Amino acid sequence: MTKKQADGEAEDHATSPPSAKDNVTMGEPAPLEKRPNVQVRALGPAEAAAAAAVLAQAFDQEPAKLTMLPHAPRRRLFLETMMNVRVYDATRYGTVHGAEIDGELGAVALWYPPGVPMLSMAGAGRMMLAMLSLTGSILRVCPHIMRLMLSDLRAFVALLRQRRPAVIRATQGLTWRLDLLGTLPAQRGKGLARALLERQLHRCDQDGAAAWLEATDPVNPPIYERFGFNTIAHIDGPAWLLGYWIMRRDPQTRSQPPISQQPD
Repeated sequence: MTKKQADGEAEDHATSPPSAKDNVTMGEPAPLEKRPNVQVRALGPAEAAAAAAVLAQAFDQEPAKLTMLPHAPRRRLFLETMMNVRVYDATRYGTVHGAEIDGELGAVALWYPPGVPMLSMAGAGRMMLAMLSLTGSILRVCPHIMRLMLSDLRAFVALLRQRRPAVIRATQGLTWRLDLLGTLPAQRGKGLARALLERQLHRCDQDGAAAWLEATDPVNPPIYERFGFNTIAHIDGPAWLLGYWIMRRDPQTRSQPPISQQPD
């Protein structure tokens, strides 16, 4: 999902990539077992709260969220509550991955397999309950958010219209969606987000599947390009949004360039 927000981070539907601070050119990515301090594994429902806490910290300083939710405690409450529901629901696919250093969870990636909805019916129900629990906070932030929307409504509507055909192009064929990728601020630059990306992108390559994502920070697209992603659409959004990118990565073969030319 941003170099400065996680090895990456994102808007709710945007993802930030690994940081590029460790500028070391790589060839074939080293197997995870050769990185003694970084372990990647699937997270279960019992770990949803811990994963949500990691993502909330990773996304806390994302530009769009700072603009939409300037009150820091309220922003963190929103992030943790919403992400807890989404992570818990997605664990049923086994595609919520965590990266640990010395047993401490430092980064989380949430992927959606081809052809599945972002929320199950049960997940949608839990999301509604979560929203109800935040009614007071929602009422407080609604006027600010509405003012932002109305301040550049034409551009916001144009973004929504342009997004739809771009998403259709990005999701053609067998595609995985990278929905969230975030790293704790204290753990950035240690290769956690890169390890998370490599795990799933290798699987995509083996299965002949593409991957796609959305980003809202201009720092993100160049970094994701190093992992084989290409921009399907770059949409100029309203003034309160720095931009909107939809990116896709087609499956790669061994004759193509390695997954990343520059690790985080």
